[in-house]
Amino acid sequence: MLRIAGMFVISLLFSHMIFGQSPNEKKYIAIGDSTLAKLADEAVMEGKITNLETQAPIAEANILIEKLEKGITTGKNGIYRIVLPTGPHQIRIQYVGMQTVVKNIFLYSSGRLDIGMQEATVDLAEIVVEGKAADENIREVTTGIEKLSIKEIKTLPAFLGEVDVVKSLLLLPGVQTVGEGASGFNVRGGRTDQNLVLQNGAPLFNTSHVLGFFSVFNPDITEDFSLYKGFIPAQYGGRASSVLDVGLRDGNYQQYKVQGGVGLVSSRLAVEGPIIKVKTSFLAGGRISYSDWILRQVKQINVRQSAASFYDINAVLSHRFSQKSNLSLSYYQSHDYFRYSNQYGYTWGTQLGNVRWKNLIAPNLSSMSTAVYGDYSSTFFDPEGFDSFHLQNGIQYLQFKQNFLYTYFDQHTINAGTEWIRYDSKPEIAVPYAETSAVTPERIEKEQGRELSVYVNDEIVLNPRISVAVGLRYSSFQNVGPYAVLQYQNQVITDTVGYAKGDVIKQYGGLEPRVAARFSLGKSNSLKLSYNRMRQYIHLISNSTAPTPVDIWQMSNTYLPAQRADNFSVGYFQNFSENTWETSVEFYYKKMDHLLEYKDFARLLLNSHLETELLVGKGKAYGSELYIKRNKGKWTGWLSYAYTRTFVQANGQNVEESINRGDWYPANYDKPHNLTLVARRQLGKEGAFATNFTYSSGRPISAIVSSYEAGGTLVPVFSLRNEYRIPDYYRLDISFTTGKLFSKGKRYKDNMSFSVYNLLSRNNAFSVFYQRAEGYFIPVAHKLSVLGAAFPAITYNFSF
Repeated sequence: MLRIAGMFVISLLFSHMIFGQSPNEKKYIAIGDSTLAKLADEAVMEGKITNLETQAPIAEANILIEKLEKGITTGKNGIYRIVLPTGPHQIRIQYVGMQTVVKNIFLYSSGRLDIGMQEATVDLAEIVVEGKAADENIREVTTGIEKLSIKEIKTLPAFLGEVDVVKSLLLLPGVQTVGEGASGFNVRGGRTDQNLVLQNGAPLFNTSHVLGFFSVFNPDITEDFSLYKGFIPAQYGGRASSVLDVGLRDGNYQQYKVQGGVGLVSSRLAVEGPIIKVKTSFLAGGRISYSDWILRQVKQINVRQSAASFYDINAVLSHRFSQKSNLSLSYYQSHDYFRYSNQYGYTWGTQLGNVRWKNLIAPNLSSMSTAVYGDYSSTFFDPEGFDSFHLQNGIQYLQFKQNFLYTYFDQHTINAGTEWIRYDSKPEIAVPYAETSAVTPERIEKEQGRELSVYVNDEIVLNPRISVAVGLRYSSFQNVGPYAVLQYQNQVITDTVGYAKGDVIKQYGGLEPRVAARFSLGKSNSLKLSYNRMRQYIHLISNSTAPTPVDIWQMSNTYLPAQRADNFSVGYFQNFSENTWETSVEFYYKKMDHLLEYKDFARLLLNSHLETELLVGKGKAYGSELYIKRNKGKWTGWLSYAYTRTFVQANGQNVEESINRGDWYPANYDKPHNLTLVARRQLGKEGAFATNFTYSSGRPISAIVSSYEAGGTLVPVFSLRNEYRIPDYYRLDISFTTGKLFSKGKRYKDNMSFSVYNLLSRNNAFSVFYQRAEGYFIPVAHKLSVLGAAFPAITYNFSF
């Protein structure tokens, strides 16, 4: 014991002689081995930043060493690694929504320091982007990435008071939709099926409720979401345009919590808490709608006799085997029902089962293993008449993904792994709706497919001014049996070739390089460039302007090749007034090959030779985006303007295989001008007023330009495809969120949200239809509006 005490005293004296004073005198935390002091000028400090309450890792936390003007952010697993001079340092750890932590350390040699952070009550005005450093838009190498927090979008105006992840994306530059009530979204000239939408790593094939009015993401259990619309890291693939990655949070490991909301058309509830404190937690959330009472208030009888409803449920079970290992099980189910009077209707739904295992193999190496089962089903029904029927289809898939994250000091962040997906398209099945129906049952078999990918992506800090991201992905797709492939000659079926289960019918694949670079021009501005190639082996078959639930997901096969897109972008980013203002201007160009187009009056449903109705074309998209955002102050928000053009060409060997004589023509969703203004005013500590204004050009349509009579039948003559446009679109929304209403204590919190969607009652056109009026030989065009009035809403939100 005396020997140990003596060595301790000698060590303190030694450190005092070398560094001037004992670490204990300044209340320093000793890092490393004091006996190795002064053997090196620099050492590595590493560790993990976690939430003290939940023990969850904190990604993108800022670790600053102010005297050295040096800093670093934690990775997705909360891990950091930084090289510092040996000796005393004061470090500051900051993260939005958490209390700032300040530590005095004494770095003798390389060592580890884990830090826990406590949650803080933060004024909502200061919460602009969660998990993002103030100048992250300048320092990150990725171009065209958008990250919004759930807390931010909860105060924005929403249709009927429903906070919506997908609808909030439409307020950002480069993201648009064909119109109100349309499912899906278009990113930088891409089609709706070219967006990879992930919920906790699981792909979704339909992201909408009520035919596009609401999205499937429950805001009470969503942790964060990122939209990649420019550079897409190599760990993502399978789609040609963009990636929307939505993460669900784990349940609380320390205490039980309840939150939810009650609105005019829907309600939501989320419950979470520990099963075994600190070790095991659960999170369960659900939403349900009851909107039929609103439809009954409409004067039009067909609308009054219609019905629309949905529900969705989420459940997450998480267990910590140790601080280094975490297992998460999640389940998702949704169901929608829509009926227009007694004329027609849809039902559709999704089921997802997800297993994720996160494991910290070493301080700088972590692993994430994911297994997903997905099932999407849809039904179209026509309940009246002698030909009433049900039509069912859908798709199932099984996915396995293994990702490794390796950090080498603070210069390299490497993601590497592999991904395998098995697709099983469900057959199209038509059956009679009632016993009196004359419809004959029909079944159209569909193909199967399997996709295998391997990838590596490295973000490299070359020096303080230059960072690059280099990625390479190789993907291979096999269209497999059982299936019977038809053979053609001059559009006539000549033979059938049968393939047994598991036989490879057709194979596609290739390399998908990715590269991005960031050049810092100063502390507050940077220039970024990027290029990536994407391949897509699955296509949405729909000849309607907006996708419908019953549209077909078709594999690449003998006649339908894989889509391929080359995306180029360049942007300049500048911040002002200590990051109070963010500004950027970006330009992009996208080249797309093997796009599927449709012949005029194509029959897509219940067609055993679907390929004869499809054409293979190519596309191009280009544009520019201006973005100005204010992050601090009583008034916050952003202004965005995007000029974007998208064109398609189908130039076959003959007239039947060409569109518009083989010339380029605008895509269905080509809307050149898009302007958005979002403003938010903080009212007290918890109240807020928000408004947004959106404007966009009208989308293209094919119009009737003349008609003639043949045999007593009026035959319309249409213009070239997409030669005309519907009127321009604009809309103004407002919302007001109160502070506390009935809550008095700290535990129970509540507020009331009031909003008015389409305040100006603008009768925006969704499409144009034609009716022959008396006295007119040519049918007269009429504007179809989905929402032609102002829609007020009120929602009561609570948590305890």
